[in-house]
Amino acid sequence: MVKNVIMYAVCTLLMVVTACAEQDQGTASTAASTAAVTPAAAPAQRLVQIASLNTAKANDEFTRNVEIMQARVREIANLNTLLEQEEEMSAQYDIEVQIEELLRRINEDNKRMVEAYRYNLSRKYIRNIEKATVFLVLTDEEVVDIEKEAVAKGEEAPRSLKAKLLSICTLNTAEAAQAFQKDVANVQAQRDVAIQLNSAMEAAPTPEDKAYAKGRLDQVLGQISLLNQAMVQAYGFSISRNYILQIDKSTLYVWASEDEIKVATESN
Repeated sequence: MVKNVIMYAVCTLLMVVTACAEQDQGTASTAASTAAVTPAAAPAQRLVQIASLNTAKANDEFTRNVEIMQARVREIANLNTLLEQEEEMSAQYDIEVQIEELLRRINEDNKRMVEAYRYNLSRKYIRNIEKATVFLVLTDEEVVDIEKEAVAKGEEAPRSLKAKLLSICTLNTAEAAQAFQKDVANVQAQRDVAIQLNSAMEAAPTPEDKAYAKGRLDQVLGQISLLNQAMVQAYGFSISRNYILQIDKSTLYVWASEDEIKVATESN
């Protein structure tokens, strides 16, 4: 039945959607062993460079294309859930038509991505950010103030003001970009803990439980304050503001076996 074929395609897409993750390090798999049979070892793999994105425009375009494909995969998953729940035949048909159209679009997008970047949904990749710029998201009032200051100094206002953005930090190496992302993730993780502790404090059934939760919350808030101070000193980044990380240069790598590398080399 068409429904079964569509559901299989959806499951396949869901299995490989994690390959779209830009920092996916891949997963190792081991075969199940039996007393009588020793399983063959999985072929060794290594990272192979497949594309370089050397401008902000090229990186933005690649990111946008990947996000579009991921969004379509998620949409198919949602439609598949509706399909399983729907009992009306005509409604099932309409959902199947939508899924088939999305599958067609994903296949077309995937072909274009392969041609442009050798990027395929069925493979696992790593995107290594080598240079990036951190932009602060400005209010209308801040844009006006910066423009006035530039005029007063006889200077040209930053072009990014048109998008209500101001460059505050440039990450000139892969190590700097990775450190920034790690620091931001650390701060965000602590903020998530603080939110959970605040909810626990508000829901505490006894004064003792509330006092305990508040003590832990105060401790985490202190850690966040210290982390934030370090971020401001290092990057001009404060958790009280919104930021955009613009990728200026990156390299794409794919996990490939030695046999695949040999075939690819011989074909070239």
